Amino acid sequence: MKKARIEDLDFEKGGGLIPAIVQEYKTRKVLMLAYMNREALEKTLETGLAHYYSRSRRRLWMKGETSGSIQRVRRIYVDCDGDAILLQVEQVGDACHLGEHSCFHRALEEAERLHQSFDREVAEKIRGDYSRAEVTARRWVKDKKRKEYKFILTPYTEHYTPPDPEVYEWIAEKIDESTPDIDKVVAPECFGIPIAQLVASRKGRPLAIIRKRPLKPGDKGVEYASGYEKGRYYIYGVAEGEKVLLVDDTVSTGGTLLSLIRELASRGIRVAAVATIASKEDYRGRELVEKLTGLKVQSIVRVYIRSRGVEVEVVT
Repeated sequence: MKKARIEDLDFEKGGGLIPAIVQEYKTRKVLMLAYMNREALEKTLETGLAHYYSRSRRRLWMKGETSGSIQRVRRIYVDCDGDAILLQVEQVGDACHLGEHSCFHRALEEAERLHQSFDREVAEKIRGDYSRAEVTARRWVKDKKRKEYKFILTPYTEHYTPPDPEVYEWIAEKIDESTPDIDKVVAPECFGIPIAQLVASRKGRPLAIIRKRPLKPGDKGVEYASGYEKGRYYIYGVAEGEKVLLVDDTVSTGGTLLSLIRELASRGIRVAAVATIASKEDYRGRELVEKLTGLKVQSIVRVYIRSRGVEVEVVT
């Protein structure tokens, strides 16, 4: 990356001040906009803590000096004209004085048409990908009620082809916005891991992966049965008293989710919410999980397998 020096910054253009955009390093979310003079920037470099210049109080101030919500600076970048900077920080507590994590917590009402247009655009991409998806059959193993399990080869769940990054980020955004704050995100191997990591990163929380194989001899697992496989899951990285978001790629019969929710509860771990990219509605698993656990399953894409092909409803 190219370099710039303090001497390259044009403080004079803004009357001695330059705008400082503040971004959280681990979530990539924009937290706030503040202003710096040269002294504030030098103090930031000296201490490693974000300092700004208050235009209303006309003085230097350190973020969190009274609230404790300090910002530890991880990276500083300069824009092409040298009249603005970007700080990437570790935010302690919340950035906004109103108690929100980010100062940018309100959507512009007049922009709702643009937001809805983008949602429709993404939903159309998802419908198109599902309409072109190949449907394969696997032997049904859960019980004797069916003979085969329909497997839909899409970019979003099976990663049969790589998903569009913008669409995948949109799915993560929807899951993030529709689920509460938690201590950790948990996800079973294996297709749920990519979307779970995106959601965990957006929330700034760790991802705990539930394994299909024990990591140490003697580890005890919990049995599960989905439509096409049976086995054991081994839970690591979560502890009693923690609140978690359970994320998977797809809910079909509900066998995996039910086993994990019950096992987590038996260990004193509270499942605060459940989210999946897709729900195969013909298998009724989403409804079953909601009925037996009282938890709403946030499924972004609801899939129906018909004789003429795959139909989907995208929940925007």
